[in-house]
Amino acid sequence: MDDVRKMLQKEVKGWQLLDVLGQGIDGIVYRAKKSDKTAAVKLFFPESIKKNGLDGELERLELQLSLVGKKHHEHLVEIFEGGQDADLNTLYLVMEYVPGNSLDKVITKIPRHLIPNLSEQLASAAKFLEDNGLVHRDIKPANIVVSEDFLKLTLLDLGIVFSVVNTDDDQRKSGDEFVASLRYSPPEFVWRNEVGTDSDAWKAITFYQIGATIHDMVMQKPLFSGCDTPRAKLYDAVKLISPDVDSPDCPNWLIQTIKACLVKNWQERIKLLTWESFSPPPTTSTALHIQAIRLKQIRKDELDTYTSEQKNHIPKLQASTELWNLQSKLFLMTRHFLISAAIFPKFSGTHGTVSDKEYEILFTFEKDQALMFDELVVVKINLKATIDSDLSTDILITSTLGSTEIFKASWSEMFSPESADAICQTALLQIADSVISQE
Repeated sequence: MDDVRKMLQKEVKGWQLLDVLGQGIDGIVYRAKKSDKTAAVKLFFPESIKKNGLDGELERLELQLSLVGKKHHEHLVEIFEGGQDADLNTLYLVMEYVPGNSLDKVITKIPRHLIPNLSEQLASAAKFLEDNGLVHRDIKPANIVVSEDFLKLTLLDLGIVFSVVNTDDDQRKSGDEFVASLRYSPPEFVWRNEVGTDSDAWKAITFYQIGATIHDMVMQKPLFSGCDTPRAKLYDAVKLISPDVDSPDCPNWLIQTIKACLVKNWQERIKLLTWESFSPPPTTSTALHIQAIRLKQIRKDELDTYTSEQKNHIPKLQASTELWNLQSKLFLMTRHFLISAAIFPKFSGTHGTVSDKEYEILFTFEKDQALMFDELVVVKINLKATIDSDLSTDILITSTLGSTEIFKASWSEMFSPESADAICQTALLQIADSVISQE
């Protein structure tokens, strides 16, 4: 079996692979030729398929292939063919080869007067996907190519495209792993605060990612630059910071649209925007004036929230940063365990700040008689820097069944995410036993 990373000058499904266009987490993309046709051929890494599951990868591939044969959109990469390659024991995808430069590489070189046109093109590509029942989910400068003359933009990489139709409620949710790019995704998507089956919620995510991308073009720098290291600060920025957006050589309506796209609350965001927001408005627009007033109110509220949270929310010391990282990773690891164990009922999970040296993770389990969870069960996991040493952590886990406390235990040591996860798993299993023993 050939290594998909070393396929230069070899053929895949009749396509001769000429050179490497790029390489990501899940695969490698080659420029290829067949007769007089040029295309981009993606070969998936077998180890990535094994990690993510063949069924899931095939489902995402089929969503991309659903666009084959339909009317093509000039600002969205065209899909030609794809499937499984038995010889390589992997999946492949043949797409339109789009010449030009990755937007993130030329963000400072875009002629200012062309930014509105490129923004409109990006929005039209995303709307085309929506019209076909799909959501891109990872719109960002690195997934966009612009032509050498900066007149045309093309949205690429449909690798995590998602269907919003014919999908059950569980599949609509984002799951235990965040699939997109942190910097360019809104708070509700990053923290997987589930927003149900409302198509407007998915549109709100798309609007945010479009606005974040246009922000980079206007401001000539990545969103949240200067507030992105260590990574904990970027999480805080996504949640709390309303970025400055201003440019004397870009139209005011576009600046206002970007600000509306980056509103933290998705319900407010969707009220402020339509697809027409990405096109020049009429000379006199009452709606634009109303939007401007509402934006001032929302951004003032966001600033007040940031100011109050800044005092004790953003880690200022290395020890606090380490504790922040520990609780963030532990939340995701515990959430994954609860889903995969299949012995727990449906639940909601949150994690937040008590102070810069204390965090709380909370899981609330629904009643489920089939699983013998006859009452509401709440599990709290508190992480706190040890009083006499910032290097170790106190973990306190408590659980209540209805109004009755059924579990309480604490530990104090220098935890890694893995060791903290191990004790949490053990505690959760003991809690499950306690719940069931109430029968």
